Amino acid sequence: MLSLILEHIKAKKVVYLLVAISLLIYDASLIIPTKVIQSMVDLMSKDDLSQTSLWNHIFVLLLATIISYGTAYLWHLKLFQEAVAFKCELQQRAFKKLVFMRTPYYDKFRSGDMMTRFSTDVEALMDFIGYGLMIILYAGGMFAFIIPTMFLISWQMTLIGMIPILFGVFMTYFMTKKQELLVEEARESISNLSDQVLETVEGIRVMRAYSKKDYLAKEFQGKTAAIAEKWNQIATIRGLYFPVYSSIIALSTILVLVTGISFLQNHSVTLGQVIALQLYLVSLIEPFSMLADFILVYQTGNTSFGKLNELITTSDDMETDGTYRLTQVDSIEMKAYSFRYPKNQQDTLKELNISLNRGQTLGIIGKTGSGKTTLVRQFLRQYSKGSGTFQINGRDILDYQRKEIEAKIGYVPQEHILFSKTVWENIAMGNSQAGKDQILEAIETAAFKDDLQHLSQGLETEIGERGLSISGGQKQRISIARAFLAEPDLLILDDSLSAVDAKTEAAIIANIQEKRHGKTTVIVSHRLSAIQHADWVIVLENGRIVEEGRPEELYQLGGWYYQQYLKQEGKED
Repeated sequence: MLSLILEHIKAKKVVYLLVAISLLIYDASLIIPTKVIQSMVDLMSKDDLSQTSLWNHIFVLLLATIISYGTAYLWHLKLFQEAVAFKCELQQRAFKKLVFMRTPYYDKFRSGDMMTRFSTDVEALMDFIGYGLMIILYAGGMFAFIIPTMFLISWQMTLIGMIPILFGVFMTYFMTKKQELLVEEARESISNLSDQVLETVEGIRVMRAYSKKDYLAKEFQGKTAAIAEKWNQIATIRGLYFPVYSSIIALSTILVLVTGISFLQNHSVTLGQVIALQLYLVSLIEPFSMLADFILVYQTGNTSFGKLNELITTSDDMETDGTYRLTQVDSIEMKAYSFRYPKNQQDTLKELNISLNRGQTLGIIGKTGSGKTTLVRQFLRQYSKGSGTFQINGRDILDYQRKEIEAKIGYVPQEHILFSKTVWENIAMGNSQAGKDQILEAIETAAFKDDLQHLSQGLETEIGERGLSISGGQKQRISIARAFLAEPDLLILDDSLSAVDAKTEAAIIANIQEKRHGKTTVIVSHRLSAIQHADWVIVLENGRIVEEGRPEELYQLGGWYYQQYLKQEGKED
């Protein structure tokens, strides 16, 4: 954590130098009033305080007050401005990591835990570099000025006064051990709570359908109570700091006072010096009591740094990016290609042989769990390449830059991801430079034109988070329109027509044939009607190709394709 903070301080060294200087001046100005009081007491004890001297002392007090307030404003402003800037830098760094990572990376973190790292943990680090650094500089400066000043007055009395303080330092060490463990437990509890909130929001309809509201409320109450209990225990430990330090300083003050009487009798010190030592000891209560805050901020920040650093440094275990550019997709070929997921012991795809040329349409069908979506993920490079040959344009897929491959693919997944924006903005994500005419053409291609007219504000209609305010079929067609707008070399529809009726499906398929003439398309579907026009169809079962050929050839084989054809035709009848 300290290396990260030092890196930030070095980058903003001018600002932090200004903060340090202003804080040191501020700390120095705080000991001036005590020095003035010491001088005035000594003058009064000698009956030597003139009116001129009194006004001079008052002037110095006013000047010290002005300096302390001016420098306090400066270091407060700059220190906490930089803390906010540090938070923004961390969030940008973390977000950039999230954007560029592939699927294996996201398999390593729970959604709620990731959000906690991205928000709560970043906030904790901001608190440390802001409030924590303030305590270090402020309290450190106070100790640096006050303790040497006390030694200059009387090193013997100062040493006697320090004995209880040293005892307090040892007590602090033992108290922090228990607190550190509680901080880690509280942070993990917050992460678990975030998980539940996200899951509840995403699955609220299912939970309502199964009347789980009371159960969820009790579970949530239990988790919040656990968090409260952890922080109550932390507060109990923190609550001990101030009375402990107050008692220690009070004891030190008594020792100095008793010792001071003896030293006064021996004329080793003046009355003003004894009073000054008392005031200096009292002024140490604040920096010592702030140690409780610093310890908590440090422990929380250190725990959060470990979590955030794990988020930033964890790899997605993907291969090194290639160097070749991909101008267009002319051919895709797999030979004896097998793939298994990172944590699996068996292959999900087994010995696949696929050849697809530019302008062709490949249909992929099979039972649920046969490996259709897993096969599609190979084109998208969501996971590391499996064994065997996988080439684009005769060159290994790993030779190409990933961004080049991504730019040539339009993908419509099974779960249609829409954002809490307008219809226009969701579709325009396929091509941010597209004009209204292009967007309308994509909408027509996706057979969404009639539905658009029934939306309250047309293209400007807000569709809600994940498309909450529109139907499943409308979500699919907006996703398809978005992919069409990108005009990709390779369009992949992963069971993307399941929520539309037969007439709409036929219209979309006809538009694909017309608009994407000369471009490559991959269609995954449970409906055979969606792949009747395909140049080649493969049937997957347990990750293997068990049938392949043109649709009419598969019909003649009398296998799985034929049986499905009879079932689906029978349903239509």
